[in-house]
Amino acid sequence: RTFEELELEVSGILDRSDLYPRPAKSQHAFCIDVDRAGDVRVLANVVPNARWAETMLHELGHGVYDLAFDDELPWTFRGTHLVTTEATAILFGGLASRREWLERVLGIPARDAESFESELRRSRAAELLVFTRWVLVMNGFERALYADPDGDLDTAWWDLVSTYQLVTAPEGRRAPDWAAKIHVAVAPVYYHTYLYGAIVASQLSDALARAAGGLVDRPAAGRLLREKLFAPGQSVRWDQLVERASGMPLTVASLERDVAPV
Repeated sequence: RTFEELELEVSGILDRSDLYPRPAKSQHAFCIDVDRAGDVRVLANVVPNARWAETMLHELGHGVYDLAFDDELPWTFRGTHLVTTEATAILFGGLASRREWLERVLGIPARDAESFESELRRSRAAELLVFTRWVLVMNGFERALYADPDGDLDTAWWDLVSTYQLVTAPEGRRAPDWAAKIHVAVAPVYYHTYLYGAIVASQLSDALARAAGGLVDRPAAGRLLREKLFAPGQSVRWDQLVERASGMPLTVASLERDVAPV
């Protein structure tokens, strides 16, 4: 429903996808473009709650990007920049905490949605601030890992966690806790793109509000994203794509507003 009203097709993605839990299935939700020619799929473990609503909006955000490349592009250009695809996914995932989405898509009465709008904004601001600190942990750890793979990585991990997240290691703890983070192994040197993505998502949200009145039920917003952000693939540098789609160079001004006290 969310994507249909934006004239962005996701039914084919859903038909090809593996969406629901089963024993021994990977717990790491992701979207994959198999062939850069339309075979886009999502792996997920959907159950009916807010977390998985946000996750599916996020992964389908990746998916609609992958399906929208200009058909005339060479195969090597039919791909996404990491920053802009994460920005798109974060933009759509964030709808799950937006009043207009709750009202129009979920059908929550306007009075109820209004009553917890400020709480949703505070929750979103807190999430962004906490997540920023977590990205700094991951970024700092991967710098340490690749600079000295044989170093004391266990200590390096907890030093970063205590510095940025203000969480201290249990007394006497000596274990490779860093290895529990799946991105270290299967998506290395990627985590910083989530923070860039959050910055760009906020900037895109403001641009869509100006140009189309928002994102929910706004076909003009879908067209803007498809034509200015998705279609060029990798034929245009990511920072130039951001400027084209948002109307201004990359800035943290929109993110700053999103984390400001309500």
